[in-house]
Amino acid sequence: MSPPMSTDALSDEELLQKANKIFAPVTLPCGRVLPNRLAKAPMYEHMAAMWGSEPHNGILALYKRWAEGDWGMVITGNVQVAKDHLPLGRDMIVPDELTDATLEPWRALADIIRTPHAGSSKTADAPARSRSSNSPMARMPFARPLAPSPIRLGAHSPKEGWVGNLAHRLMLQTPREMTIEDIQHAVQQFVHGAQMAAQSGFDGVEVHAAHGYLVSQFISPKSNTRTDEYSAETDPLHFLRDIVFGIRTAGVVSEDFVVGVKLNSADYSQDTGTPSSDRPLSHVREIGKWGLVDFIEVSGGDYEDPQFIDTVQKFKSPRQVIFETFSARSMDILTDCVPTATRRPPPLVILTGGLNTLPRMASALAQDHAHLLGIARLAVLRPTLPTDIKHALATGDTRGLLTEPRQATVLGDPPASLLSLRTLERLVFSILKFIWAFIPGRIPRIVGTSASVQWYNIMLRRIAFGQDVDYTLGLIGAALRCYLGPTPYPPVVGDGSWRWWLAAALVGMAMGVGLGQVV
Repeated sequence: MSPPMSTDALSDEELLQKANKIFAPVTLPCGRVLPNRLAKAPMYEHMAAMWGSEPHNGILALYKRWAEGDWGMVITGNVQVAKDHLPLGRDMIVPDELTDATLEPWRALADIIRTPHAGSSKTADAPARSRSSNSPMARMPFARPLAPSPIRLGAHSPKEGWVGNLAHRLMLQTPREMTIEDIQHAVQQFVHGAQMAAQSGFDGVEVHAAHGYLVSQFISPKSNTRTDEYSAETDPLHFLRDIVFGIRTAGVVSEDFVVGVKLNSADYSQDTGTPSSDRPLSHVREIGKWGLVDFIEVSGGDYEDPQFIDTVQKFKSPRQVIFETFSARSMDILTDCVPTATRRPPPLVILTGGLNTLPRMASALAQDHAHLLGIARLAVLRPTLPTDIKHALATGDTRGLLTEPRQATVLGDPPASLLSLRTLERLVFSILKFIWAFIPGRIPRIVGTSASVQWYNIMLRRIAFGQDVDYTLGLIGAALRCYLGPTPYPPVVGDGSWRWWLAAALVGMAMGVGLGQVV
C-alpha cells in the first residue's frame, strides 16, 4: 500500500483545484451511476409520530429540501424493521403487510427524494432493533429487550455517579438472549424491510452495523459472549452475512438494487479497550469477498489530516487515529479484493465524519481515502450543499466553505430582543444551570453527548418549514423541545402544540405531587 500524501503538503488553494472531483460520476457495483460523490448521510431524525409511523408530511417536506440540493445519494434516517424495539419511539417503521395502502407514504418519500439527475440514488437506512431499545419506549413497561447476550447497556461504562447509575438502572433493563429462532426472525425482518424499500421505489438499503444497533452487537465481543455459531469470537459477521445474503436471494430484490453496510471504527476501539485496526479491516475484507455489497460507509470521528497511525499516534487519541486510517486502508483492501460469490466489483467506500469544509472533502478524494463523501450535520446547516459547492467553484467564491460551521452553545446566542420568550427561557436555563453546579451528582454522559444531536433534530424540523438555522436556541432548550414537543413531527400551523405542552406540564405536576406523598 502506497502511503497517502499528507494534507500538510497541500494548501487550501491547491485542494480547491482538486475539488471538481466531487462532481465526477461514480458507478456502484450493482451498475447504478451516481452523478456526484456527495451522499447525504443517515441521521437520527426523531420526527415520526410517537411510537413510530410511516413518513408524514413533515418528513416529506424535509426530504424535499435535500432533493433540491442535487445530492448524489440520499440515505434516509432510521427506518426500523421491528416496531416493538424503537430507540426513542419516533422512528419510521416498516409496515407488517406490504400493500398499496401501506406502501403509499413510502412511495411518496421515494418519489420526493429523486433529484433532477436521473442517476441519483435514494437509499433507506435499515438499523432494525437496537441496543438503544433497552429504553422503555415502544415496549410494555419493564419488558426485556432482545440482544445477542444478556448484557445490560452501561454495564461496561465508567462510573457515572449516582445520577447516571440510577438512570441506567431505571431505564435500561438487562436484555434476554436471543434464541436461534429469534435471530432467524430478525433476519427475515431485515429482508422484509428491503422488500418494502424495493417495492416503494427506493434504489437500495443500508444495513446499520454500527453505533450499538443490533447488528453491531453481534459483531462486538463486548455485547456478544455467545459460544454458538453466532459467537463474536469465531464468526462475528454471521448475523450480518445472513441479512445480506437473505436480501440478495433470488426474487427478493432486483439485480441493480443497492445494498450498503455501515461500520463505525469507534465501535472497535471499545471492544477490549485496546485500539486495533486489524479487526475492523478483516471485516471489510470479508464483506468485500461476498461480492454482494455495493458500499461500506465508514464513520467514527473527525476527518482531519489523515495519515498513518505511526506518524500521528502520539498526537491524537487512539480512537481518532483508527478512524483516520480506517477508510484509507479499507480502500486498499477492497481494491485488491476478489469477490467469491459473484463477479461484481468490490464495494465502494463512503467516508462519513468531520467533512465540514470544502478542503477536507477535496482532500479525502484527492488522497483516495474514499469514493464517496458522507455529509451529515453540514447537510442540516446547508441542505443544498452540492449546488452550493458547484456554484462556489464556478464563481470562485468559496469563502463560506473554507471554515468549520459554528457550533450551538449551551444557552444559545442572546436573542435580538430582550422582551421575548426566548430571553425568558435563556434566563430560566441560566438559573437552573447555576443551581445544578451545587448538586452532588452529574448529568449522565449520554444526556450530555446527545444534546448536540437534539439541537440538530430541532434544526431538521426548521428546515422542513423552510426556516433558517436558529443559533439563539441552545442545547438545553433543544433537548426539551426534542422530547416534549408535539406529535407528529414537525408540527404544523394550528396543530394545538400549546395544548400538548400544557398536558405534559400537568402530568409532570401530578407525578411530582404523587412522589412527594410517598418519598
